[in-house]
Amino acid sequence: MTKKKIIFIFVFIVSFFTFYKNVSADYLATFYSDNKCALTKGATGNCFYKNTSFTSAGPIWLDTGDMITVHTNVTPIPAPTKGNGSECKTTFSYVSNTYKNKTYNGYVCTANIRRIDSTDGISEEIKTEFKNNKLPESYWAKLAILKEKHPNWTFVGIDTGLDFNTAVSKEDSGKKSLIQSTSTASQGYLSTKETNYNWKTNKFTAYDGSTWFAANKETIAYYMDPRNFFSEMYIFQFELLSYDPNIHTLEGVKEVLGNSYISKFAELFIKAGEQEKVNPIYLASLSRQEVGGGTTAGRAVSGKAFTYNGVTYNHAVYNFYNIGATSGSDGLSAIRGLVYANGGENKSGGYGSNTSYKLPWTTEEKAIIGGAAWISKGYISRGQDTSYFKKWDVQSIKRDGSKYTDLYSHQYMQNIMAPYSEAITSFNSYYDRKALDSNFTFYIPVYSHMPESTSLPPQGNPNNYLSTLQYNDGTGNKNVNNFSGDVTIYEFHVANGVTNVTFTAKAIASTSKVAISGGTNLVVGDNTATIKVTAGNGSVKNYTIKIIRDEALGDIKPLKQIIEESKFNIDGEYLTGLTLTTSVDNIKAVINKVESRASVTIKRSDKEITSGNVVTGDIVTISNGNESINYTVVLYGDTNSDGKINALDLLRVQKHILGTNKLTGVYYKAADVSKDGNINALDLLKVQKHILGSAFIVQQ
Repeated sequence: MTKKKIIFIFVFIVSFFTFYKNVSADYLATFYSDNKCALTKGATGNCFYKNTSFTSAGPIWLDTGDMITVHTNVTPIPAPTKGNGSECKTTFSYVSNTYKNKTYNGYVCTANIRRIDSTDGISEEIKTEFKNNKLPESYWAKLAILKEKHPNWTFVGIDTGLDFNTAVSKEDSGKKSLIQSTSTASQGYLSTKETNYNWKTNKFTAYDGSTWFAANKETIAYYMDPRNFFSEMYIFQFELLSYDPNIHTLEGVKEVLGNSYISKFAELFIKAGEQEKVNPIYLASLSRQEVGGGTTAGRAVSGKAFTYNGVTYNHAVYNFYNIGATSGSDGLSAIRGLVYANGGENKSGGYGSNTSYKLPWTTEEKAIIGGAAWISKGYISRGQDTSYFKKWDVQSIKRDGSKYTDLYSHQYMQNIMAPYSEAITSFNSYYDRKALDSNFTFYIPVYSHMPESTSLPPQGNPNNYLSTLQYNDGTGNKNVNNFSGDVTIYEFHVANGVTNVTFTAKAIASTSKVAISGGTNLVVGDNTATIKVTAGNGSVKNYTIKIIRDEALGDIKPLKQIIEESKFNIDGEYLTGLTLTTSVDNIKAVINKVESRASVTIKRSDKEITSGNVVTGDIVTISNGNESINYTVVLYGDTNSDGKINALDLLRVQKHILGTNKLTGVYYKAADVSKDGNINALDLLKVQKHILGSAFIVQQ
């Protein structure tokens, strides 16, 4: 197995890594040195042996800064004197780590383990350096491990001036923070806010192509928390991006580009770095991240004609960093990047008017160097001089002490994993050239009020809604009245002779599990059944159903009789005659006075309301036994469902009469205050008089 393949396995593990909590005698530990694994050729780190025979290195090896759990209740075993495991000169400890969300147990060299639950063991020299560099003590333990292994590395704390939770909340907005998802497993990382997800259809909103979605708050917090990336590989997202000829070499750029199509431009990345004072290894890494590492030219760098907004541009333009390639579900992000490279749009198909940064980028050299200038001036020179800060615009305090006012908006990319991915590429390049001990400087963000830790949420689809719920009382399947996946409490009556009810429940998501309990051996009166829906990510929703077994068949009062005795005004499908101060409780009280066992639910825009006054358009559902009927509330004069009669209602009636905005359905009914079936000047006059207080609209 080659080193690159092994690194890929390791990367996959860490991307789904969750930290262990302290249980029993376990504690968190991390590697701080390298007794390199002899079993796996080319290993950079420490073997994770599956057993004491030392015949299998396990799923991964572990590098400096990686987290494990040490089982201190298991006695360490002596290291063998020869063969596999002999690279360790002390003992092997029994530990756990995680691979693809599965826990593996095995043995690692005890000499490579250090506790990180305190700053004990850190030299005074390192403590002083960290303190002078404004690093909080919560960062010291893990960074000290890296400092001990790489004395030439410098870590500098950058005060963002921001509260961590506030910053995360600001980044949790719209399509600002995206993550790629191609499986139900990774859907656990996606946002379920109303604008990003529909619970009833189990559909996430794609913001770029068909696989990029808004990340949820927990996932954003994990990738914004710098403490999750204090290891040799991932620390490079905090690397200072200014140019250093001693470590930013042509060989390093070539390592990043590999055998990709863009590898032929390695020297141009060096030239761009030298000219614009930007780390060329970062530029190469960014380019590969943005336009791909394939062996053929992608759309952004192919130089081929493209069409945008109906205009075809036949000349060649290039964009190696996808600058201006804003996302969209139309799949045209790369095309928008080419429009930028063209200098903007031109309706005749020529070049645009923007000539900054060597635009239009008609050659690969212009695109690589001009794009580097854009990055340097637009980001690095304004303090966004690491991969982390280019993604997360969270520096409220400039290096000169003044403040930024446009936080959270000036961000190079939407992909929240981009800094992490770019760090991997940079690390591999430096490792391959044995340059890891060079003089690197890492600018690490510091927030106030950080939580004790952050972790990725559970994997799996989050939907725990039911799509249908039926019951059978021996007379066939019946739908539970007014069932909706977001409502969890229901009730229905069964005849006195019914002692068992069976349920049929179907979840919206195929990844959910449904468990049904109750419904058997019914007693006269109230009984409870529960439908438990467990989503793919483990979240649970319980639907509770009250089953009322009647005392005798004749006890159930017909619904028609209940409506008649309530004295409500019923006009076809509409419930009229209510006042502007009729409340939810008022309606329920009237019905329950006629029949205490009847139930009333009131919905507004598909959401149940349980308090306050009713308004035009509310749906009132009255149920008794297995009968149910719906009425729509009409408050004459309230044409916009705010429960009031004011100038806005007057305007709506006026626009209807003029024909500029016709009212329909319940709003037409509410505007017909004269109750003659037409909306005309008489209705307008009545609304006007009501507002003036000279004559009030009669609801009866």
